[in-house]
Amino acid sequence: MDVDPPIHVYTQIQEEECRELLRLFDQIGVATAERVYSPGDAIYREGEYGDGLYILTSGVLKLFRPYSGSKEATLRLLKPWDIFGHLAFTGEAKQQAYAEAVTECKVVKAPKIFVERAIRQEPQVALKIMTLFELRLVQYEELIRCLLPRETEVRLANLLPLLAHKFGEGDGDGNIAIDLRLTHQDLAAMVASTRESVTKVLNEMRARNVIEVRSGRITLKDSRALEELGRP
Repeated sequence: MDVDPPIHVYTQIQEEECRELLRLFDQIGVATAERVYSPGDAIYREGEYGDGLYILTSGVLKLFRPYSGSKEATLRLLKPWDIFGHLAFTGEAKQQAYAEAVTECKVVKAPKIFVERAIRQEPQVALKIMTLFELRLVQYEELIRCLLPRETEVRLANLLPLLAHKFGEGDGDGNIAIDLRLTHQDLAAMVASTRESVTKVLNEMRARNVIEVRSGRITLKDSRALEELGRP
């Protein structure tokens, strides 16, 4: 039976592939632009023309789509060495979501026209991009699995370990702190639920000593219990 590699392995591969892609761009002479964004700044908006490949090199940003007026659905939280942006090599591509900085971010952008030239010039560029797109697909599939169950408790129990693997820091005693301030509304936007439901579930998890919440930061204290809760 095939077993998927642990998430930290994907993370390491992703960073290596991104760094190598940027090295190839520099070697070929592809012009890239690095820009710093402050929290709340938009990198791009839904519906804008997809004119480049984006690589987050530091900070945290989110991809989201608005719905029902003022509500938001968070599609992904990105960390360093995630790629993003809707890039099509045939026809015009429109961005399918908003990209917004959560913390101060550094983003490298490679314009679409230069990426196309690089692929024609150096096949290794195409292989790196294909690998990175595949890793991005894996992450989307992980989030989709979180949303399949109907119950908010099950969705949160599946989501929190993913966030811990991506943004977590262990203390050596088995506890993993998610190094990111997340409001109950933030979590509700990620699991397609209401803030009230998320608050209720988090309070129940705290009462059972499954998690701890301090200053908006969540620490996972009982991974086995979360795993049990995550089974629909």
